[in-house]
Amino acid sequence: MKIILPSPAKINLSLWVNGKREDGYHNILTVFHTINLFDYISIQRSGHLELNVAGSTSVPAGGDNLIIKACDVFYKHTGIKPKVSITLDKKIPVGAGLGGGSSNAAVVLKGLNQLYDFPVDDEKLVEMASEIGSDVAFFIKGGLAIGCQRGEKLTFYGSQNFDILLVFPNIFCSTAEVYKNLPPLNRNMEIEDAERLILIPLMKRDYKTLRKNMWNDLELSQADCVRKVMEVKKTIEDSVETRVIMSGSGSSLFAVLDKGKKEKIDITPLQRKGWWVKFLSAI
Repeated sequence: MKIILPSPAKINLSLWVNGKREDGYHNILTVFHTINLFDYISIQRSGHLELNVAGSTSVPAGGDNLIIKACDVFYKHTGIKPKVSITLDKKIPVGAGLGGGSSNAAVVLKGLNQLYDFPVDDEKLVEMASEIGSDVAFFIKGGLAIGCQRGEKLTFYGSQNFDILLVFPNIFCSTAEVYKNLPPLNRNMEIEDAERLILIPLMKRDYKTLRKNMWNDLELSQADCVRKVMEVKKTIEDSVETRVIMSGSGSSLFAVLDKGKKEKIDITPLQRKGWWVKFLSAI
């Protein structure tokens, strides 16, 4: 039996930093949404655990890969040692703030659960996913969600459909470096603030207000990669004449578009700079 599963990317419609924790992480409040950009993962039974990666030379295939960590967590919680061959066909840019690695880990957890006849329910999968990384739990369900604490405490709101322009400027951003170089921040933002500023305009399709309210505190980082990304941001905004923000810890940037707007945008000048540029949709 071979299972092939799509592994979606995400954007952060906003991200606020609510201070640094004693464990060295930061408390955040963020709004996630999955988008229709996918890696593809195939899983089949094998004599032993193996991971093959296609489509990227910058993804580790060893124990540092979140897919391997997902297999370890699955074994820890179910007692089932995954003897599987996993192939990752990588399409989501790496180091882009799009959650590709976290999505891969979540999809492997779901795939293993399916392959071994569902030993755990979705609630347990979310708990297991939160052990792997901050964003992993979100991808168990996907759609639209607000995440708090490290991003793993989640409230889900179904999903919305809207168009985005996504640009990856071929700059790699290390999440750890971005957070390490943040100025001290403590926004004291609550879930209700994210609902008021982001979810209500989004659900009303009031994209003008949504764009005005979108925010990412990680753009304030003094990390070298973020400084470069902010230069790219200005170039994109000048080109497409709409608000652009960084997704997560970067380096991808996106704009939420009004209906029919993408047909009026010429992305050729951005592509000529060697950047990865796509029109995509929230799912």
